[in-house]
Amino acid sequence: MGIVFDRESPGGGVEAVCTLENGKVFLEWHFCFRDSEKTERKIRTPLEPDEDFTVEKGMSVRLLLMDAGKEVVLECEAPVCEEEPLRSVLLQPRLWNGLRDPYLYRVEVFLRDGRGRCLDRVSTLLPLRSLEAQKTGEKDAFLLNGTVVCPRMVRYRIPSAGTGANRQRMMLEDLRHLCELGANCMVVERKEGPVRLFLQLCDRMGILVFLKTEAGLLRIYGQERKWNLDWEGAPVLRGTDEGLLSPEYGLPTALFYQYRAKWGKAPFVRIIPESIHRLESGNYEVLCYSNCSRVALYSDGSLFGFQSGEGTFRFREVPARFPGIMLTAEGDGCSQSLSVQKSFLNSHAAS
Repeated sequence: MGIVFDRESPGGGVEAVCTLENGKVFLEWHFCFRDSEKTERKIRTPLEPDEDFTVEKGMSVRLLLMDAGKEVVLECEAPVCEEEPLRSVLLQPRLWNGLRDPYLYRVEVFLRDGRGRCLDRVSTLLPLRSLEAQKTGEKDAFLLNGTVVCPRMVRYRIPSAGTGANRQRMMLEDLRHLCELGANCMVVERKEGPVRLFLQLCDRMGILVFLKTEAGLLRIYGQERKWNLDWEGAPVLRGTDEGLLSPEYGLPTALFYQYRAKWGKAPFVRIIPESIHRLESGNYEVLCYSNCSRVALYSDGSLFGFQSGEGTFRFREVPARFPGIMLTAEGDGCSQSLSVQKSFLNSHAAS
């Protein structure tokens, strides 16, 4: 039997379990192989006690861990069939810290025969992070690197249709929207599409990925631990009329800006076009979402008024002298303008 790294596994052939202790990270390495002749047979080391697995005598793995500057910071070697997992320790590591610092190391692993010749090689990016569950009443909280994280969660389905390049473009576009939104984790409801590529993109952009199990619990892809997180009320990114992105055009909806006002870091202000309607007085009501603490609204170029608040800013009795309503909302160093014809608003109100 000849073996090679199983590139379809979550880590592409190599995985690391991280434990933090006093500024150090302890790493337990797991390797995933497949039979090069019987591709359906998967092997994960260290082996289970009753697992039947024999390889050529002297086969070993050599592992190199490199920082972003491609400097080797850790090196390991072990026999393939070692009963105990390969363990190592790294001092003063730079941990993956979500959106704030999605730092990735590069790991390269060589599969060698008894003469030291390379039989296979895998290279992948690796986030060093510790994830733990913490019981809080009926639901769990989770700790990232020992710190409780408030989950800003979105439900998502990985694109499965189209060419590989088109799927990757769609995933990148969706993840950019999530970063703009301020989401820090997502729930994938089905294992469809290019899962490993998707996980790599999420690691690069600082987003944690949970998979929904049949029991309604969540788990990190590639891990057995179940998480009882409150995810049912999380918004859906796309695919429904009530999603964060419109199903027709893929553009942010009013709900997107409502969540961005709660989660987003970069200052923004957004006038919601569909919120504008005429009052009995003949003036208009206008809704704005913003993460600024104070928003000013201008009508036809003249200041209408200020409002202070959190997230939602609703202005009433806004005048509009011209056939078109010309509005500008301004926050902390950001602004947005919107022009809508009155006839357009009246026709949509009638329908």
